[in-house]
Amino acid sequence: MNGLGNDFVIIDARASGVALNTSHVRHLAARDNQLTQGCDQLLIIQPARGTGDVFMQIFNQDGSEVAACGNGTRAVAAYMAQKHGQAEVAIETLGGVLQAHTQADGDNYHPQVRMPLPQFNWRDIPLSQAPETTASVAMHQQLPNGFMVNVGNPHAVFFLDTTPGATAAMAAQYGPELETDGLFPERANINFAMLVGDNILRLDTWERGVGLTAACGTGACATAIAAIESALVDGPRVTIRPPANDDDNDNDVIHITYRPGKELIMAGPVRFDFDAQAPIEPSQ
Repeated sequence: MNGLGNDFVIIDARASGVALNTSHVRHLAARDNQLTQGCDQLLIIQPARGTGDVFMQIFNQDGSEVAACGNGTRAVAAYMAQKHGQAEVAIETLGGVLQAHTQADGDNYHPQVRMPLPQFNWRDIPLSQAPETTASVAMHQQLPNGFMVNVGNPHAVFFLDTTPGATAAMAAQYGPELETDGLFPERANINFAMLVGDNILRLDTWERGVGLTAACGTGACATAIAAIESALVDGPRVTIRPPANDDDNDNDVIHITYRPGKELIMAGPVRFDFDAQAPIEPSQ
């Protein structure tokens, strides 16, 4: 499945009890795996551990396990709607329980997810030391100050006032360095955005454990939050155009609704790619 090009291998392990190690994840997520075609994140649907309907285990392409994946949550919500007729689903993650609702229009699925409210305290992001304010942190002499926020995973957001296409170049150039900066003890997702219309932002994300990605759901949330909190946009609804939207159309976008202290809702399209079978381990 994919959410605007941010692609996933999803394993429904509720009946089989699949348990994967780092080597398994890297094999299944590798781009040269002809059976899976690789992925940005590998998602395992497991029986609920608490009050939700299912538990979603999230692995990045490099095998690291993480607590949040916005587009992946929407993909699992669409899977539950298509395969099990469950339009309303509570998805447990290491980052909390996320309530999702999926609308279907033929083969098109449009899930929306109520995300956890953002955390701005430096310890909660987490950062290795306390800045004067997490809303404006100097990280590189060639970049504007960044906005730090946790939306289930740590993010840094940089707003650029430059020419179209520059966000992608900046993400490629500075993303690898900033992801592993000493300020981020758990690494971080690095977002470069620019305002391209009323409440419309162009976004390119370097995702920790993945690299450049065609779209990032939590990155879209973090960027919308940073834009509203910084008064760059009015809100409460912000449109995010990810790299997958290469012609600035109005369909391949992520909509974020953010009311500070009250709600954070993410919505956008999800597409089914194919079903496949693949061995967990590489052949010898």
